Amino acid sequence: MNKLYIGNVSAEASEEDFETIFEQWKIPHSGPFLVKTGYAFVDCPDEKAAMKAIDVLSGKVELHGKVLEVEHSVPKRQRSCKLQIRNIPPHMQWEVLDGMLAQYGAVESCEQVNTDTETAVVNVRYAAKDQARL
Repeated sequence: MNKLYIGNVSAEASEEDFETIFEQWKIPHSGPFLVKTGYAFVDCPDEKAAMKAIDVLSGKVELHGKVLEVEHSVPKRQRSCKLQIRNIPPHMQWEVLDGMLAQYGAVESCEQVNTDTETAVVNVRYAAKDQARL
């Protein structure tokens, strides 16, 4: 999945603004930015580019007075059951992480995302929305 959701977007934001930001941070994208009121979408050519956008931009880059939130775009039916956990220390044992996640409900899947960072990133899918919310 290489489509990104960009949230907390100012009403003044334009496709050109996002082009400039992605160019400034040397983040490749494949296709135009779809800018709506309050949010935008863009496709990245691969997972590496998508993760770079999330790591570099989310919560760190401001556009027209609003700090952008960048994350993987998730279909509506999966939105509440799936989450991403970042900055997992390299020394953490996977059994410990599994145990922590299981405290909140039935984990259907837990997949590590490849990144260029020293910390790990995982995508987790719970069986129910309320479990993921916890």
